[in-house]
Amino acid sequence: MAASSIPDLYTFEEHFEAAAAIFLNGATGLTVYRSNEISDFTTPRISVECEVADAMEPPAQRNGGASPTTLEYVAFNSSFNITIITDNTVGQSSSMVTYVGQVREAMARSQPNWDSTSLPYYDIKELRPTNSSQDADGDLNETILSYSLIFEIRDDAWPA
Repeated sequence: MAASSIPDLYTFEEHFEAAAAIFLNGATGLTVYRSNEISDFTTPRISVECEVADAMEPPAQRNGGASPTTLEYVAFNSSFNITIITDNTVGQSSSMVTYVGQVREAMARSQPNWDSTSLPYYDIKELRPTNSSQDADGDLNETILSYSLIFEIRDDAWPA
């Protein structure tokens, strides 16, 4: 499926976060917030953030769209972070481990969720866990699950 425009194609973070929000909500039943989404702070909550790090060498031809021979960077290294927050003052501390397990399971089995319907412009080449951290700050518990994400722009995603 071709993107509506080059700027739309290049909003990597928005597309990956929106796709993840859908299937993580289904796996946990929690509302999933994207990094640029403004919301009231409610718990329990999940936040997702895609951070594109660098383009992978070498540039390649687009192989699609209006300028198929144009050289572009089409593959990118990135990280994908999922933050889970619970509030001890309202009895949510015991549910933290359940949510962490549900998110890890959803990510481990996520390949079918990153399909051409939910993520029409990109192919995932690698998605692997890299780090996790836990923090208790006052009444809030926070767990961050980090993943390495390598993706490539699909040939049919370039706009005409």
